[in-house]
Amino acid sequence: MIVYEDEATFRQTPTLHRTWALRGCQPQIPTRGQRNSQKVLGAVSLYTNQFVYHHQTDYFNADTYLSFLEQQVLPGFYKRGRRIYLIQDNASYHKKPEVYDWLTKHRSKIEVFLLPAYSPEFNAVERIWYHTRRNATHNRYFDTPEDLCHSLFHTFAEIQRKPDSIAGYMRPFF
Repeated sequence: MIVYEDEATFRQTPTLHRTWALRGCQPQIPTRGQRNSQKVLGAVSLYTNQFVYHHQTDYFNADTYLSFLEQQVLPGFYKRGRRIYLIQDNASYHKKPEVYDWLTKHRSKIEVFLLPAYSPEFNAVERIWYHTRRNATHNRYFDTPEDLCHSLFHTFAEIQRKPDSIAGYMRPFF
């Protein structure tokens, strides 16, 4: 099972993106000026398009990453007798000793491969983040952090319910 993993931060501040409007009527999106952000770890299976995620408000670190691996990645993708080949970027906490120890302990279930430094175009989860921003956050106003979370979780639930909706994003990785 080939699985890509990545992290993303979604801000409550509106992200402007091109859109349709009448000529001379530029769309306006209000903002609260708050710097609230939501952090999400995500993983997607290359062939089944199955997607799992873990939401958090804390910074990414080795503990949050290990929690994601234990609570979402292993239960979501591991099948008896089939190893998970996890492809990830070079985030500093991916290389911490406690992460290395955990991966060594679970070597029969999961094996990690690192992407080259600074190469997000090689990570399939980046396509999920693109889809999420396009469908859940671009050109939208969020009054509260809960509104942002609701929009994110709704988009993630749609991906989980209809994995074929992201098949086109995964095709270049075959």
